[in-house]
Amino acid sequence: MHTRTPRNRTYRNPVRLRSGISAAAALVLTVTATGFQAVAAPAPGAGAAAGAAAPAAASGSLVVQWNQQISQALSTESATLGRPTAPPVGARAFAIVHAAMYDAWAAYDAKAVGTVLGGELRRPAAERTEANKKAAVSYAAHRALTDLFPGQRAAFDARLTALGYSPSDLVAPVAGSPADVALTAADALLEKRAGDGSNQHATPAYATPKGYYTPVNAPQDVDAFDKAALTHPDRWTPLRVNGKVQEFATPHFATVDPFVVKDPKKYLPPAPPAYGTNEAKRAIYHQILVNATLTERQKALAEHWQYPGSSSSAIPQEWAAYVSQRDGYTLDQDVKMFFALNLAEGEESVVAWLTKVSFDYGRPITMVRHAMSGQRIPGWAGPGKGTRIIDGEKWTPYLKTPPFAAYGSGHTGFTAVAAETLKLFTGSDRYGATGVIKAGSSAIEPGMPSKDVPLKWDTFSAAAQEVGQSRIYGGAHWYYDHDAAYQQGQELARDVWKHTQALFDGTHTNAGR
Repeated sequence: MHTRTPRNRTYRNPVRLRSGISAAAALVLTVTATGFQAVAAPAPGAGAAAGAAAPAAASGSLVVQWNQQISQALSTESATLGRPTAPPVGARAFAIVHAAMYDAWAAYDAKAVGTVLGGELRRPAAERTEANKKAAVSYAAHRALTDLFPGQRAAFDARLTALGYSPSDLVAPVAGSPADVALTAADALLEKRAGDGSNQHATPAYATPKGYYTPVNAPQDVDAFDKAALTHPDRWTPLRVNGKVQEFATPHFATVDPFVVKDPKKYLPPAPPAYGTNEAKRAIYHQILVNATLTERQKALAEHWQYPGSSSSAIPQEWAAYVSQRDGYTLDQDVKMFFALNLAEGEESVVAWLTKVSFDYGRPITMVRHAMSGQRIPGWAGPGKGTRIIDGEKWTPYLKTPPFAAYGSGHTGFTAVAAETLKLFTGSDRYGATGVIKAGSSAIEPGMPSKDVPLKWDTFSAAAQEVGQSRIYGGAHWYYDHDAAYQQGQELARDVWKHTQALFDGTHTNAGR
């Protein structure tokens, strides 16, 4: 377990979310460091302010089509395996495919260098045509996707064919052709990433090496909490759900080789508060308050941003697709934007999991139950039951708890990285899209939300903030999980952007390292 001396940083005070609750628990709790204080219930509808969200991809550009293919491949893989894709695996997939596309495209640019072969594949000026770029990008995407998802090759062949290219061109490509350039670039990248520590080619894929991680706490049955068995309340605890015990998802991504970052440990945040401290108590009371006063909008947002079939790193792909259409991006701009975005996402997959494994911090479902065991508290009582007074050891978050440590929030980290990268690429934080969560669309609460929930966001930053807040609404995270990951993501994105710019202008010294 990695230990680290905390940097000086103070967590902001948790947002005090107030709204009407059911008659069965007509009270609101003021959060203090020591406990609850009952106060008058607020007027109905006094919910939290709306934040941001992302619409469905709105562009049909070549790069966006291949990007959608990555998301679809992750969803298909998730359905095949019968479990959600581990977030680092999804981020790595996006990063590799877009790096392959970028490396192939760079061969037809006057200055850009590839991530592995640098400028070795540079083609003569006469060959730097739009048609050759499109062909090379498509062949590279196909090659990378086939390596990552070999069981889905038929889908990738179909996409390639629909775009006017033939999979047979990749069997024995003509020397110097776009197919040849794409295969050379993609294979160099894939060979390098094959030994990056992700265990992509293990059986099963991405399996955690034996002995890499062992939880300090014994499993807790999600339906029968045993306080005495939770010996380390602020450490991660595997849950037993329907008889099956969780395993920490891909902890070994904490030591996967990054793409361009030299020292991932540089981005570790300060340690989260220890159980029993005032800050930890405040977080527990805050989480109980949020859970007891959930509005329809907050529930809808929590559920909307889960992305269980794909990956949390898939969320900002929609933002980039919107920008592509909004600003009428060319192929060159799309290749660069999606590469910049996903290079940063790939690095976040390492930094985020290094943080989770290093601090191994407990989730609300176990820490709240431990702290409130034997007490009667207000809480969400389950689908269709609203808020009631419940036994503290039965406190239940609105969303299911993921199988890995809490600190920091992966959703926040991936979207904070994206927001900062898109700000840097476009030169503005402006986003400007809208969306809607349809009435009755909840898979948790029958008939909820009772009416359409409109979504509007003005900036990428607001979008990332809302995604992170949604995980607090859902009971998966603490407010400091969100705060730490947001700052971490911004810092990482700015550093990765420097590497990205150097690749674009041909001055990057690590190309080919």
